Amino acid sequence: MKTQTFFADYATALLTYSAEKIAAFYKVPLTVYSDDGILQVTKSSEVEKFWEQGVKPYQAQGITKSIPEILSEEQVSKTITVCKVVWTNYDKADKQTSSETNIYILSQAKDDLKISGLIIMAK
Repeated sequence: MKTQTFFADYATALLTYSAEKIAAFYKVPLTVYSDDGILQVTKSSEVEKFWEQGVKPYQAQGITKSIPEILSEEQVSKTITVCKVVWTNYDKADKQTSSETNIYILSQAKDDLKISGLIIMAK
């Protein structure tokens, strides 16, 4: 699976606001790095629980379209790819509501890519 297809599919899942569908794009163990600290997630149910709350700010913005743009991509090993992605989010009037940039560590598993690491960048 190509990374652009992966992020397009991930955007579709994000816009469902379904924690279950979003969590399916993650692989555990998962490490999340942010200014709030380092979070290590070992259970898929924890990813789903995170997204149950995580979708709320996006819903509050009324986001109906999210466009991922891969700024950089590097395959660092046979099964690991690191991507820096900017997300531009729009509401139903097609007005940009927000944007954010994150770094994703993607792991190849058979024919699928999964997020196994995430760096949430400061705004």
